[in-house]
Amino acid sequence: MINRIILLIYLMPFLSGAQLAMQDWRIHFSISNAIGIAETEEYIYMACANGVIEYSKSDQTVSQLTSTNGLSDLGISAIDGKNNLAIIGYENGNIDIIEGNTITNVPWIKLAETGGEKQVNSFYFDNDLIYIATKEGLVILDNAKKEIKDTYYPYDNPSVNDVTIYQDTLYVSTSQGIYYAHKEQTFLNDKNQWNHLTTIPSYLINAEIQELETYGDKLVFSYNSPIYGEDSVYYIQNGNFTPYTNNPRELRDMKVDDGKLFFATYGGIEQINSNMEMEFNIWELNGQFALVEGALYYNGEYWAADHKGGLVRATNTWNNSVVFNNTPYADGSYRIDIQYGTVLVAGGGLTHNQQSNYLNNGVYRLKDEKWTNFNHETQDSIVFGISWDFITVAVNPDNTNELIFGSSSQSGLMRVTDGENISEIYDQYNSTLEIVSDRYIVTDAKYDQDGNLWLTNPGINPLKMMTPEGVWYEFSMGSAAKNQYPYRLLIDNEGNKWVGFKSVGLVAFNDNGTFDDTSDDQLRTLITNEGYGNLPSTFVKSFAQDIDGEIWIGTETGMVILYNTDQLYDGGYGDYDASPILLEVDGVIEKLLGESDVTAITIDGGNRKWIGTSSSGVFCLSPDGTEEIYRYTTENSPLISDNILDIRIDHLTGEVFIATESGLVSVRTDASLGDPEFSDVTVFPNPVRPEHTGPITVQGLDYESDVKITDVSGNVVYKTVSNGGTVIWDGNTLTGQRAKSGVYLVWAASTNGKGKKVAKIVLIN
Repeated sequence: MINRIILLIYLMPFLSGAQLAMQDWRIHFSISNAIGIAETEEYIYMACANGVIEYSKSDQTVSQLTSTNGLSDLGISAIDGKNNLAIIGYENGNIDIIEGNTITNVPWIKLAETGGEKQVNSFYFDNDLIYIATKEGLVILDNAKKEIKDTYYPYDNPSVNDVTIYQDTLYVSTSQGIYYAHKEQTFLNDKNQWNHLTTIPSYLINAEIQELETYGDKLVFSYNSPIYGEDSVYYIQNGNFTPYTNNPRELRDMKVDDGKLFFATYGGIEQINSNMEMEFNIWELNGQFALVEGALYYNGEYWAADHKGGLVRATNTWNNSVVFNNTPYADGSYRIDIQYGTVLVAGGGLTHNQQSNYLNNGVYRLKDEKWTNFNHETQDSIVFGISWDFITVAVNPDNTNELIFGSSSQSGLMRVTDGENISEIYDQYNSTLEIVSDRYIVTDAKYDQDGNLWLTNPGINPLKMMTPEGVWYEFSMGSAAKNQYPYRLLIDNEGNKWVGFKSVGLVAFNDNGTFDDTSDDQLRTLITNEGYGNLPSTFVKSFAQDIDGEIWIGTETGMVILYNTDQLYDGGYGDYDASPILLEVDGVIEKLLGESDVTAITIDGGNRKWIGTSSSGVFCLSPDGTEEIYRYTTENSPLISDNILDIRIDHLTGEVFIATESGLVSVRTDASLGDPEFSDVTVFPNPVRPEHTGPITVQGLDYESDVKITDVSGNVVYKTVSNGGTVIWDGNTLTGQRAKSGVYLVWAASTNGKGKKVAKIVLIN
């Protein structure tokens, strides 16, 4: 008997567009992974794989619940609700119960030391008991005590799809038919106490039965056909078996709500009356073919969890509206670019050896807290089955409405010029792009300071460039790079183009501003040999130039730094070798990050290094790399995967966006780009109220500004140097005591120029 519960305070979920506090996280989950819908007295919930949309009935506001602000996990697999309780189940067996303003985590299924899968499939409420259908069996939860009361195993394979109580008898649907036992029968954890339902046609006795529902005096269940569109529904009434005559196209959920039976289908919402006749049907939502995972009836309207429309309310097919769908098209993310507040995400992806995944997610843009999705449903130029695996994106910093999409597919390079629609597609006929194995592979793209677009494309000349006037050029990267896979591209402050290859190393190139004249081109290849680059591996996956001009290089087997590029092209043996950072750990000299697979490197406004790895999460290191500032993993943070694919920073806000194999997340940090003019210094929260216990943020300063915080009498209570353009203050004095209530002045002055600023903070204790 479990006699312990874990209570989590139900934090107010953030609204999209709200100012993130320091170290606040966001999981940018997608409605396309809709799981289901549930209703309580106060809320309507739509569950997706990585988060929940919460609609308040009282004030009609929408919020988001994720593992960053109350939920305990990722991978939602089931949701249901009754009275003032909502319950959420996860693929790993975890359970969250929402009651009023409290979320209770019940992790006992997840923590059970049993083999096999534990996914939660559905729930059934019976007063204080909640029956939980899982792949581990039928689990009975005493909600009043938050205890697992028992687990039943109706047959040899313990997996249970759904559960209901019909005429005081428990019925469960499984992959091998329907099993039943009286709910008061003892020893139901013994399979011999259960009966196999055989009074149905023989083809159903051992078939995959999915949904199961009690509807008045009828037991309704569905056969999950392996053939798309051929699911079927049946019911038992007074002991008689009857097929439903108007089978849904693809049944996703059955629910009895408001005295009616509802079918949620890939095709719409069907309302079934007590005579098992369809009396109402909605086949379109938001003007699109409906893909509904769950439906209910509230306040004279039908509510749906729809893969395309999100949370939708409707009175009929022609009168419906979207309640919330402001999310990326999919949870997939691979590469990111951010310019002046515009976040662009490539939603495709490749396998570990750069083969296609054939993902049709397209590209997502976040601007002014609104997501815009570019895919086969919104753009005629993106064709399903032809335009897959978008793996690189670029935003023109001189015009953030100009966007570039590159893929590994049969489509060429795509360009948006108005921020909304694809206007040009470049291929082998109108550009220097090369086609490889019947597809165009554009692995990276960057704009230089003159507005030229540079990109990497496997072929004889893997480096390509298009001028603002639309003139194309191509450049050799040396004989070793021909027909090799270029993985990443960097344009540094000196105009060098750096290309990391899968099996060549790191190649630096400079055209010296003469695109038509190759005679003055400069080229240098860094390889693993000492004296010729000293890289840990020839598979170079990431690199970045820091504020001091150093090149930080991540490879498949470790990270090194090229501290000096003065002799990059003219130097001899050893003049362009990269070096690891050596640290002493317990008397032993070790390389920083050892032989980690370093997949992403980016530099923040404080010259700190953000390092992504394939299995160890994210590191934030001091400017010289010797000190660990932050370490984020799935174990100590809301990071949703330790396999990091890309990291980029919105330097206007300090928000760090992280692409992982499981989706896109972001965290607001204490480093943004400096502003030497101090033109937009902000302090938040301001005023600082008693309930605020987090940091106080001052933003919009010059790089490494001297900052002093004083009371109105001029007494210094705190002083520091900004990280980039940001300072955080914990509200304490230099002696560690909480500052008294009052008005405080922030004195900030540039260490490199004449800029300065005075801001004001009101502190209320």
